[in-house]
Amino acid sequence: MAEGRIIAERRGGILYLTISNPDSFNSVTTAMREDLIRNVREAEFDDSIRVIVLKGAGEKCFCSGLSMEMLDSISCMEDRHEQWVVGKRIREALQESTKILVAAVKGSCAGNALEISLCCDMVFCAENSKFVLPEMNIGLTPGCGGAIELQKHIPYHRFMEMVLLCDRMSPAEAVHYGFVNKVFPLDTMDEEVDKILDKLAATPPLAVKGLKEQLYLQENVGIEAAYRKEYDLCIGLMGSKDFQNAVKAFLKKEKPVFKGE
Repeated sequence: MAEGRIIAERRGGILYLTISNPDSFNSVTTAMREDLIRNVREAEFDDSIRVIVLKGAGEKCFCSGLSMEMLDSISCMEDRHEQWVVGKRIREALQESTKILVAAVKGSCAGNALEISLCCDMVFCAENSKFVLPEMNIGLTPGCGGAIELQKHIPYHRFMEMVLLCDRMSPAEAVHYGFVNKVFPLDTMDEEVDKILDKLAATPPLAVKGLKEQLYLQENVGIEAAYRKEYDLCIGLMGSKDFQNAVKAFLKKEKPVFKGE
């Protein structure tokens, strides 16, 4: 089975998690998926991390989805159950994260990789990118929330075309439907995305955390729970040092610095 790993690197308040399995088009094994979950969960307890970026090693493939060698090794009900549970845990780790999650896609983004991207707050891609759910090619349906999440973004008939025929979505179409925020030339993408990441890392962490918690409640509990959270945020954040210092900074025509206090 191909060996791969998740490479974790820091740049200021930004944590880069790189999917690296170059001998297998950056496919992910169970061990790599567990490592991705661990890194995302651990980042939740690190206040210095403001943004988590998911990317693939190299420029030809963000991630090709689950390792075919790994799928070929499945031999019993316990193995099948484990694969679904790990996928569920990835989705939950990403959706429950209060950090800003960004997918930086170059090349192919297939299967589980597309499902991971759908859980992010923002998606940027290079002009050579393509998005596809290929599970029907091997007799499966998307198993990490991909079908459920993708249908929220695109019209039903286009959705069925992508799932049933494993049809690829281009960067231009992804932007059209709002799944991707921006498309960049391959040779300038890193520089352009880093500019955006620096802006995201400078946002007020308490407000970001509260917003993501509110949206999670709206999606998973209900609108009334989200409105109650909105009230708590409105009252609570106005008592924070970040808010008070920012107001003073704006009055002085200075740029506020948010410390999460």
